[in-house]
Amino acid sequence: MAETILLVDDKPNNLEVLGELLRQEGYEVRTARSGQEALAVAAASLPDVVVTDFKMPRMNGLELHQALHAIDADLPTIIITAFGTVESAVAAIKLGAYDYLTKPLDHEKLKLVLRRAMDQRRILRENRDLRAALRTQKAFDRIVGNSPKMQQLLQLVRTLAPSTANVLLQGESGTGKELVAQAIHEASPRHERRLVVVNCSALNESLLESELFGHEKGAFTGAAGRKLGWFEVADGGTLLLDEIGEMSPRLQVKLLRVIQERVLERVGGTDPVRVDFRLIAATNRALKAEVAAGRFREDLYYRLAVFSLKIPPLRERRADIPLLVSHFIRECSRREGKKVSSVSPEAMERLVQYPWPGNVRELENALERAVVVAQSDQLTLDVLPEEIQEWSSAGRPPVRPLEELTLEEMERLLIAKTLERTGGNKSQAARLLNIHRRSIYNRLKKYNLAGS
Repeated sequence: MAETILLVDDKPNNLEVLGELLRQEGYEVRTARSGQEALAVAAASLPDVVVTDFKMPRMNGLELHQALHAIDADLPTIIITAFGTVESAVAAIKLGAYDYLTKPLDHEKLKLVLRRAMDQRRILRENRDLRAALRTQKAFDRIVGNSPKMQQLLQLVRTLAPSTANVLLQGESGTGKELVAQAIHEASPRHERRLVVVNCSALNESLLESELFGHEKGAFTGAAGRKLGWFEVADGGTLLLDEIGEMSPRLQVKLLRVIQERVLERVGGTDPVRVDFRLIAATNRALKAEVAAGRFREDLYYRLAVFSLKIPPLRERRADIPLLVSHFIRECSRREGKKVSSVSPEAMERLVQYPWPGNVRELENALERAVVVAQSDQLTLDVLPEEIQEWSSAGRPPVRPLEELTLEEMERLLIAKTLERTGGNKSQAARLLNIHRRSIYNRLKKYNLAGS
């Protein structure tokens, strides 16, 4: 494909003569008779190099260069003028012009400058593409898995990442939804701006509203000044709303408006605030079932689920467990200053057989504990957590008489079974157990259990 030059001059004869010369050199040439027309041509399809006259009515060559530089900072601009002065040459170079030539134009020198500009453009583009590829690969490298389900998921993520479409991530607790969100963000055009993560279940309704939408001074007791919400902080970037299924109906209405109109009002304010963000939502709930039960707005669901991705639980991709084990052992050993490098066959067999109700997060926690207590360079069955050691080959824990269990063991078993029933949803488990949500967080940490 021929390299493209945009020629800009208010004199048609100059465009015709110089255009023919450059076409003979094998370039594709586009022309414009003013700075405004050049901007329109460049906006439709960026050239590789711009060659522009300096003195033109309404917009001169330097002004055109600045406007083009705002579109693409790497676009080389060569300015030609019969009114060359040291001052204007210095101004052009300071503003980032590639080169500055005076009339009468030396065609051989122009050809040489153009070739160098084209080479620079190609090198910059290749470097940018390489950096983008490395950045994207780094994001995907954190997602470990070669199983068919994971490869299918990752291919879909690569396909949708460059778009601006909303994404809904669904899956059990601990499956890696946030890692997938990070990969989408890093592989998107918004990667230079922030990925803002908000856990919708960690805050009560009024606090979540203030955190998401911001508030004005005096909006409520303690609001000493204006506060920007996470939507504004994520402007130009990506916002991840984790555990979206926990959001109250009132906030669902406010969220729907922001998604539809890209406009919000801070708490206690009346002025509309425009925001530009890409939205990723994550949940361990079956949102369609929540819609059917009347707990989640149907219109909001379809706004969120432009792309709906199901993150498979670890038990559905057991072939990935040895890869994950190697990955986590390597990371934990480096972090802890240990030299653990392998797993005994017996321990690996148990790790593959275990059902992992807490998914990848539970596996990582179990291996971190094992690496810390290991006394050799190999992990053996005896350093794995007790519940994994006791898991029987029949696929269920050995039955112990109730009277042999301690109070803590009974509590742990009850919480684990309740979490299994709720798919790892802590809030729902807390309701079933009739305890406060904070209490279940504390017990999860105490018993090294995973939840959403």
